[in-house]
Amino acid sequence: MSEEELQPRPYLEAQKTEIHYTYAPFHRRIFANLTDFLIFALTFGLFFVIIRAIVINTPDYLAKEERILTIREESGMYKKNTEGRWFDTISFLADPVNGFTGYAKMDIARESIEQFIAYIGANNSAEAAQKVQKDYDTFRLDPKRVYEGKTYFVLQEGQIVRNPECAATAEMVFNNVYTPFVDEHCQGYLITMLPEYLALTRYETVVLVAGELLPSYLIAPILTYLVPTFGFRRGRASFGKKMYQIGVIDSRLLVPTVRRSIARFCILYFAEYLLSIATFAIPFLISATLMAFSKAHQGLPDYFLGLYEVDVSKDKIFFSREEILLSGAADNKAPVDFKPTYED
Repeated sequence: MSEEELQPRPYLEAQKTEIHYTYAPFHRRIFANLTDFLIFALTFGLFFVIIRAIVINTPDYLAKEERILTIREESGMYKKNTEGRWFDTISFLADPVNGFTGYAKMDIARESIEQFIAYIGANNSAEAAQKVQKDYDTFRLDPKRVYEGKTYFVLQEGQIVRNPECAATAEMVFNNVYTPFVDEHCQGYLITMLPEYLALTRYETVVLVAGELLPSYLIAPILTYLVPTFGFRRGRASFGKKMYQIGVIDSRLLVPTVRRSIARFCILYFAEYLLSIATFAIPFLISATLMAFSKAHQGLPDYFLGLYEVDVSKDKIFFSREEILLSGAADNKAPVDFKPTYED
């Protein structure tokens, strides 16, 4: 555009135009936001599935996953069911589908612990295995771990055996002795005493967060909230707002600039979505409260940027002053509750 075109035009200077808008009804704004959030959730889920399918089939990931499964199996801390799915030992034994009796659960859990201690000795050190064994013995003989005043285990002739005076069933011994020791002690030792396993699990976590969740969470809001505002340029509407005939205007009562539209998205994404996750939805609640009860009915991004959501079911949002005059905007129907006036 040349400098001459930026100068006021005579026919514009001689005219005066008044624009009338009404605030978008609160219930329509709520439904529009819910629609956008649903689109966001579906988009996030779709990209997560696609990205994860790509990542977990890379040679490096497959090799590390195979090594993790090998460690879990050889350590005795994980079992594979008839369908080929892996579960931690306690979950595997406790699943009623597998049909283990109380005695079978107790025996398998004991064998798994003994296998685990031997694995630690072979893959860490004899001292580490002795530490786990001592913890296991102390745990079983704990005087606070009793049933009807009798401990589950006693020391006889240098061996730890089930207490013949304790009336607890095998199922109870499994639930109150073996289950907590495996879940609370062995699983911790698996991480702390096997550096390779710790490194592999960290790798999986980093890949999940940085390689799968984060890209999905970055792509989904851009496609849901930012891209549509450049597709539906008149009113900078998202899909939900377009569906419910809601547009956005700035303090000039015109289409918001590109810069302000991007700033609106950033505030929505970082101040509302991300902070809401970390603060139990506090920014979201503040935004909803402002939208419902503030004088201008602005959400949090609009409050900071001086933007307004208006009903476009009857009224049109304009790009420039010239377009207002050429469209005969003075004939718009008067509003019910929102009457900002633009004069030229």
